[in-house]
Amino acid sequence: MRTPAMLGAATLVMFAAPAGAQASGSAQTRNYVAAAGQSDAFEMLEADTALAQSKDPKVRAFAQQMLKDHAQLSQTLGQAAASAGVAPPPMIVGADQAPLLAALQSLNGADFDHAYWQHQALAHRSALTVTQDYATTGDNTSVRQAAASAVPIITAHLAMAKQMEAQSGGQ
Repeated sequence: MRTPAMLGAATLVMFAAPAGAQASGSAQTRNYVAAAGQSDAFEMLEADTALAQSKDPKVRAFAQQMLKDHAQLSQTLGQAAASAGVAPPPMIVGADQAPLLAALQSLNGADFDHAYWQHQALAHRSALTVTQDYATTGDNTSVRQAAASAVPIITAHLAMAKQMEAQSGGQ
């Protein structure tokens, strides 16, 4: 079984930019690719944590789906970024996400499961906003198409997370 630390190291190696790579593409495109990469990294690390710490079959099934879907989203975005001449998405957790991940990793049982659903609803709400915005107004065709293809996946993740958050006692 992969641990969250192992996933982080593997994804950082997988998507590491070549040394001395120059930033190309517009700031809008680079910012979107970076944000989407951080979102995918967060989702995947939280999913690995859920697989390691949760006994709830619904949490575990969702986490497995997150690993599968976000790996595919990252690959699609990486290909679009490459065709746009933009560095691939950095597979690192953002500074605003790191405390959430650390807090989740300190929980167990029902507290863990409830926090996981809360985090997933929050993360997918944010990812959906950013991705819809780029899919609508993005200035690079291939990256815009990758964003547009991600919208229904992120929407489905958000709906499930919100439903499970409500069932676990969330708002």
